[in-house]
Amino acid sequence: MFRQMVSALVALYCCVVSAAQTSVSVETVVASPYPSNGAAVSGEGRIFLSLPHILSSQSFSLGEYKAGEVRPYPGGRWNASTGTTKNRFSQVNAVRIEPDHPSTLWVVDCGTGMPGETKLVAFDLKADRMSRVYRLNPNQAPLHSCLNDVRVLGRHAFLTESGTGALIVIDLDTGSVRRLLSASSKTKAPHHPALVIDGAEVLDPSGVPPVTHADDIEITPDHQWLYFSVPFGGTLWKVRIADLLNTALSEEELDQRVFSDGPIIPIGGFLMLSDGSLLLGDLEHHALVRRFAGGKMETVFTSPLLQWPDAMAAGPDGKLYEAQPQAGSAPGNHHGVNATKPPYRVLRFTLPPDLASLMYRFQ
Repeated sequence: MFRQMVSALVALYCCVVSAAQTSVSVETVVASPYPSNGAAVSGEGRIFLSLPHILSSQSFSLGEYKAGEVRPYPGGRWNASTGTTKNRFSQVNAVRIEPDHPSTLWVVDCGTGMPGETKLVAFDLKADRMSRVYRLNPNQAPLHSCLNDVRVLGRHAFLTESGTGALIVIDLDTGSVRRLLSASSKTKAPHHPALVIDGAEVLDPSGVPPVTHADDIEITPDHQWLYFSVPFGGTLWKVRIADLLNTALSEEELDQRVFSDGPIIPIGGFLMLSDGSLLLGDLEHHALVRRFAGGKMETVFTSPLLQWPDAMAAGPDGKLYEAQPQAGSAPGNHHGVNATKPPYRVLRFTLPPDLASLMYRFQ
């Protein structure tokens, strides 16, 4: 069994700060022995964690927090650390539950270069079983590619590919996959100086700033636009959903229909609110920030508990959940040295009423 005991620690840390003349409270809802870069919360309040192999290849890739511990989900071969990765997870990079489909868990498996392992997996949470696997072939997920995050709208899944830089569109009915904007500079990370967090430069084991291409992804409340960005700052890009689905457009024509929405700070993740603004995980300042159209920002909350604030999720309780993987202290971003300090937390925020009212509601 790959079961690991963890502490709930709900009341151990709690901070309250002023934000727009109201207060934000935060609590540790999960403390995991493995780093988690994302949480997803079902309509029944079940919490699922992506557990990429940031520090250990022995993590079971996908977990559910249940009865005070993080347990392998769904169990069996899917969570095994050995065997063919075609029928198990290789490197889970994201989990997602759409509020309008609260009983489907989407799992993004980045892949590690072996044929068949790069995939999007759907789980039926009512039956607790895998319902479908969408596999990418080497043309759709070439060498060094990595599926990063996903949003699902209607019969299509939209994913970022952060290894080489592209967007992926999957027809969920037919299983067909289209790789888009792979030649565009807009899906590529710009050259940038090293990110500095708490006075330390974020550098890979060779001493240079790490490079991650198209990463964060969201869809506007009117379902008309898809937003995407790279994690270490640059431009927030937007493209019409209709253009992404228009197979008559050439790559060059599609690239011309990708527009800037202004600058964006270095972030671990973002979440779309119902008014079109975004909540950002500010990497440099251990903060939760709200970004408005065009780039205006306001700080909502700061705390040392925010250690590389990553992917966010809205819960049916009206609260915000966010993973804190401490990725800036992991060897890949910290000169090859592991400076992380377990446990690895998932935080739950109680937002001010004006912000909480803007989070998507489960149906």
